[in-house]
Amino acid sequence: MNWMTNLYNTEPAFSDRPLSEITLPGTHDAGCYIDRVVNFRARTQLQTIGQQLSGGIRYFDIRPKFTQNQEYWTYHGPYYGGRIGGENGILQDVAQYMNSLPASARELVILNISHFSGFNDNAHRDLILLIKEKLGSHLIQYTQANLNLFNASYENLLKDNRNQVRSRVAIIYDGALDQDRIAYVSNTALPEGFFKLSPKYNVGLNAQNSVYLFDLYSNSWYVADYMGRSGMRSKQLNMLTHRDEYRYTGEDWGAGMSNWTPDCTGPGGVVDTMHLLSWTLTPQLRAWSNPISAAQEEANPALLPFFNQFNGWQNGASYDIRSDPKINIIYSDVYESETVNSQNANRNGMAMPVGISDFLNRYLNAQGQVVWNGWNGF
Repeated sequence: MNWMTNLYNTEPAFSDRPLSEITLPGTHDAGCYIDRVVNFRARTQLQTIGQQLSGGIRYFDIRPKFTQNQEYWTYHGPYYGGRIGGENGILQDVAQYMNSLPASARELVILNISHFSGFNDNAHRDLILLIKEKLGSHLIQYTQANLNLFNASYENLLKDNRNQVRSRVAIIYDGALDQDRIAYVSNTALPEGFFKLSPKYNVGLNAQNSVYLFDLYSNSWYVADYMGRSGMRSKQLNMLTHRDEYRYTGEDWGAGMSNWTPDCTGPGGVVDTMHLLSWTLTPQLRAWSNPISAAQEEANPALLPFFNQFNGWQNGASYDIRSDPKINIIYSDVYESETVNSQNANRNGMAMPVGISDFLNRYLNAQGQVVWNGWNGF
């Protein structure tokens, strides 16, 4: 499903937009798709990374564990997910998908690799080498010293040094804002296609290429407010519309980090950043639930109403691209459980986060004027 290519070819000036003006669908704990009886409370996806790519997902939360067997696997809590390297591993899935795209495709895939477990310096070095070996020329062809991942035009992200444009992969390395800073990442100049997040990492002389990501999960068991506790819906709305009141990490689980200051770069909280809508419940303490059932039965059916029905937006009605803060990543578990039922043939049947992303990226006419007409035609 090359929906970004379709945007590139049909949406006015899409190739000139930076990622900060684009919406992408993403998956939480994307590598935890393996079905094991013991980890039903940790499994978050039902599809492999290759299937997620084919379904339109473009942003992936990858959490690697370095095992005693010197292998890289994903994990969620104490449980293993899918393998990162090796045959049928995640990197092979990504490479095979990128190889399958025609030369005319214009897709961008982002892997946010973070929450490292069992790592030392050698494990970081070898994982970076493994990614380079598996993805090769599919990676963005610039280092962070030469390109701002979030502010460069979409077309420039896809170019190489000969100005040839093709689909690419970007790696955000250690994009976990709820974890301590890693000395290896601080002290190492990462290769082409790899990017560090601020304010966790100081990009130094290339501060103009610092990139910021707002990513706060709700820590809620329910979508709606319940028994005096704020639900995921109201928390995520408040984080979006009052982002200037928040730190890059939650006070309760971010303030104690030992070796970096999780505050924003200036007064007034987080403002200038890519915004991740974390549409994930944390139901592990609910004896009758798990991430898959919570997503299928509660979170995902409420995603479209959050955009097109839920009152409380800045404009007093549903989400409006003209006046409400930009949502850059729509991030979910078992993302494909709700699909779009639309008269638009190109969007009909898409997984809901993909369809919403596609729709939110279409708001200009041929003259470059905003022509947003609400959710009619979705």
